[in-house]
Amino acid sequence: MFYVVRDSSGKICELHREPRENAIERLPTDHPEVLQFIHERWRENELSQLDREFVRVIEDTIELLIAKGLILFTDLPPPVQEKLLRRKEVRKQTHYSGFLSDTPGDDIVPI
Repeated sequence: MFYVVRDSSGKICELHREPRENAIERLPTDHPEVLQFIHERWRENELSQLDREFVRVIEDTIELLIAKGLILFTDLPPPVQEKLLRRKEVRKQTHYSGFLSDTPGDDIVPI
């Protein structure tokens, strides 16, 4: 059983295992609305993860184009330059190892 909270349109917006002040309606775990809510949240999380991974692919592609001399870093708009520099700095500070690379510490996607 889940305890649900509904939004103003009557759609489930929260699920809880225990009753809460605003979650007193009980629905079985296999209720269609519960399953729909779980499915929607799973899809949102999957899309967010794909977006994060895709951002990294774009970043690696830019790094590759710069490394091959096809574009200059200064060709990029200043906000893009700032974001790339900041991401590189954060990865360096956290000892990040690229998840797409086979070589630890290599931040460019191997081709």
